[in-house]
Amino acid sequence: MAILWPYTKAILGGLGNMGQLGHTSLQSGDKELLPRRVVALDGIFIKDVACGGAHTCAATQKGALYAWGGGQAGQLGLGPQTGSFSFIPCESESFLRNIPALVVPTDVQHVACGHSHTLVSMRDGRIHGWGYNSYGQAANEKSTYAWYPSPVDWCVGEVRKLAAGGGHSAVLTDACSLKELCEFRLAENVTLSNASEIEDVASRSGADALARLCGRLRYSSFA
Repeated sequence: MAILWPYTKAILGGLGNMGQLGHTSLQSGDKELLPRRVVALDGIFIKDVACGGAHTCAATQKGALYAWGGGQAGQLGLGPQTGSFSFIPCESESFLRNIPALVVPTDVQHVACGHSHTLVSMRDGRIHGWGYNSYGQAANEKSTYAWYPSPVDWCVGEVRKLAAGGGHSAVLTDACSLKELCEFRLAENVTLSNASEIEDVASRSGADALARLCGRLRYSSFA
């Protein structure tokens, strides 16, 4: 369980055997039945928090992203090096991080945690993901694990909301449809030099309004 205290404190409780509560001690046998604040984030204004299977992320008002908990699949975005983790009680637990670590320093807009992967959208509209990627849910690259924030290019448009599940991800954008979005993007980039090419694409894809726009542009240039 995670509670977001309006723009001030992150308060977590529940099972913390992998450091996902962000407290200095791991909670295994006795769970945190009463939520308490994450001391390491005191004084930092938190605007968003997300919980995965065994990891937690928090985005600050200034756009920084902190992560903690289990990172066996790369879901913390800190890489595979065990030396970067603050809690290493034994070899089997070498990927645990029980204190929040800075992953992305700035410009994070939204964050979502799946079971073993993480997604963020940036203020420039781009999406980055990391963690378990066997189904392509976290990164473009064809690999089982994405250890560091990696670009995702399967989304276009302004991101309104992110969601991440066990092996899939979803993004809500401001576009009414993919076809409409493509038309808008093409229309924004029409010039005299590419109007003919874009008009051809628009005609073949049924984007009649865009085709007429290109035609008018070419006609006006010869008038």
